Amino acid sequence: MPIPADYLERVYAVVLGKIIGVYLGRPFEGWTYEEIMARLGEVSYYVHEKFDAPLVVTDDDIAGTFTFVRSLADYGYSRHLTPAQIGYSWLNYLIEEQTILW
Repeated sequence: MPIPADYLERVYAVVLGKIIGVYLGRPFEGWTYEEIMARLGEVSYYVHEKFDAPLVVTDDDIAGTFTFVRSLADYGYSRHLTPAQIGYSWLNYLIEEQTILW
């Protein structure tokens, strides 16, 4: 199957959507609909401001995405990339007690 002509735009749109969802949804991640309605009401504002929290923080959802992609390059873009190889990439790029997962 050939790569679509608009492939780069599709990748950009996916990454941008993920970043928006992660950062804007972080303050109430895991809440049920009922909890959101009870505590926040209809959301038409930036929720992080209500909690006096920063919008952008180090996050495994974002950093992890790009670390996973680095695994492809680290292992020669193999179609047979293993979970262990992805794990080794994480270990190689994460800084102990400074970046995500701490």
